[in-house]
Amino acid sequence: MRNEKVLSIKNNSKITYTAREIANNYLHRGSATREKIESTLHLFKDGYGIKSLKNLTQEHIDKVILSLQDKTQNGMSLSNANSYISSLNNIIRYINNDGLSLIRASDYGLSRNISEKDGINKENSREAAEAYKEWLNQKYAQTRDLGYEALKHAVSIQSANLRLRESLLIKLQNKDLFQNILKISEKGDGSKNSRAREIKLNPEQKDSLLEARQFLKDNNLKNLNIGTIKQGRDFANNALKSFRQETGQSFHYHGERHYAAHEVYKEAWQAKGNDIECRARTRETKQDWQNRIISETGLNKAEFTKLDKEIRQEISIDLGHERIEITSRYLG
Repeated sequence: MRNEKVLSIKNNSKITYTAREIANNYLHRGSATREKIESTLHLFKDGYGIKSLKNLTQEHIDKVILSLQDKTQNGMSLSNANSYISSLNNIIRYINNDGLSLIRASDYGLSRNISEKDGINKENSREAAEAYKEWLNQKYAQTRDLGYEALKHAVSIQSANLRLRESLLIKLQNKDLFQNILKISEKGDGSKNSRAREIKLNPEQKDSLLEARQFLKDNNLKNLNIGTIKQGRDFANNALKSFRQETGQSFHYHGERHYAAHEVYKEAWQAKGNDIECRARTRETKQDWQNRIISETGLNKAEFTKLDKEIRQEISIDLGHERIEITSRYLG
């Protein structure tokens, strides 16, 4: 017999339980998603006296949206408002009630539109990345502190679209890398919101991962994080701060994710027979960038838009958030 869905939000403990059920068991995501859903459920209970999600109506949803519109006019960021909208949509999907419609933020003036500012290139140059890894090499030679060598490999494998936390915590010893796919597990690999994903690897990314795995094997380590998670994070942050102070060079860990996204975008277009760089790299306005590409490739606007969207969706999956609007903040 099929289990009934958990719908009660009549008190704080029920809200916590229902939020966990939706986030962890229905969406298969982690604590960040659970906390957002829990906050949204409190809006239903505290604002409208709803004790069960079976009593949720479109009118309640509309009132929450109106409230979000008011709050954004009075200081709430669009990013925060979109977090609530994402939670609302996840709750609606979970309830699966034909009387409730999913929300499009743009219909209510709450969309985080991609602006010209979002086209700024935030990737690390390859010169800066190599300089930082060489600096880490030198620090290891001077101190024999294995943390520097481990961090160097962690930076190298970020080229596979990994967050720094993921590159430090991923258990490479258990991965089959010869299929040119890196599988990030829900647990144990440091993924955001405990979200599993598969990343397609190019030869350079695969080589970096194999080298890091050999380093782990040679030093009998389970991952590239030395010490506790906090100690590993603090070590990475302190090392980067020292590098910047000593060399005056610019590097940031997330810039490796930007670089990887830009490269994948270029490679995806090359596979389709076109040499196209993302807008963040060309530093053009969105309209000038689109017009030039359409002119150079012979694609019409509809064809270009369709292919561009498909590529961005694939990159979104590799990055681990699956939302094109966030990917466009990498690509422009």
